[in-house]
Amino acid sequence: MEQEDNFNDKAFSRGNFFVLMGKVVLFLWGIVILSLGAASLIEANLGVASWDVLHIGLAKRTFLSVGTWVQIIGIGMVLLTAALERKKPQIGSAVNILLIGFCLNWILDWHMLPVANTLWKSSLLLIGGVCLMGLGSGMYVATALGAGPRDGMTLMLSKMSGKSIRVVRTVLEVTALFCGWIVGGPISIGTFVAVFLFGPIMQASLFFWRRQIESFESFVLEDASNGEVN
Repeated sequence: MEQEDNFNDKAFSRGNFFVLMGKVVLFLWGIVILSLGAASLIEANLGVASWDVLHIGLAKRTFLSVGTWVQIIGIGMVLLTAALERKKPQIGSAVNILLIGFCLNWILDWHMLPVANTLWKSSLLLIGGVCLMGLGSGMYVATALGAGPRDGMTLMLSKMSGKSIRVVRTVLEVTALFCGWIVGGPISIGTFVAVFLFGPIMQASLFFWRRQIESFESFVLEDASNGEVN
């Protein structure tokens, strides 16, 4: 009986390890996809997402890059959210901030996206960028390894206020847009597209990936209990 219990404990430990690794992969891909979406909006030159209006406006007024301002503002939001929740910031949140800043700078500095020299190319980059940002945010938030600064604050305010994620995220986007406008960030039609589309896309992505993670976790742990995870 004791040997059987030890076997079950080891099996479940291996199962939990596979689940964690699956979440880490999803988390990292979510970061890359979000960064690619943000870079697409910048390259579309039709106006960027509200938070990037703020980041770019601050970058124009200082010697710091857009990615660096992403990290600075992100750290501030993570600390504020942790203070309001009276919890310690998650390590994944810090990793999230650093990776997004580095990925964004890398994509922009290496000119990895096509040049938007026509209106239809700019429009494709705009719509695709908003979709990628919403998809990527839902992916890494669903893993619960550490929400991004805006995502963590969105979830916290949604829980505290009883409002939907879509409503809370839209309010935050409008607030960031106003602050970005004050510091001279670029505002155009793409900015408003991002403000009103990002929240619903993120909510749909979050719901989808949470369901996928639950299914994956159930599948792996069930196999572990049957002794099929090696």
